[in-house]
Amino acid sequence: MRNTDPVRDHRIDIVDETFIRASPEVVRASLDDQAWVAQVWPHLTPTVTRDRGVKGVRWAVTGQVVGEMEVWLEPFRDGVVVHHYVRGHRGPRAPRNVATRHTLRWKRAVHGLKDRLEGGPASDTSAL
Repeated sequence: MRNTDPVRDHRIDIVDETFIRASPEVVRASLDDQAWVAQVWPHLTPTVTRDRGVKGVRWAVTGQVVGEMEVWLEPFRDGVVVHHYVRGHRGPRAPRNVATRHTLRWKRAVHGLKDRLEGGPASDTSAL
């Protein structure tokens, strides 16, 4: 049976988890860097609705996604699990694949952060 409910067709629900071997404080500093936030989510206008300190941030978002977004930092062993959630719906004039684009952009950004903080491939300049 085909779904014809326009709200349901535009719903976005993204869940992602990435482990970074760094302290929650160090990872949290990236969330406070407005240039990094703008680079990661240029398709959104985030407004902080809940600052949870080293536990993360929750934003209301508008733009290509309208709803809420959260990054929750969960200490785990010698690092932190970075949980990323997006709940909402596709905004006006957003591409049909905005959820996929958002997810891929986030994965590139969080893995770049992981490489930088863990001294991985992206931060290794010895081969240059």
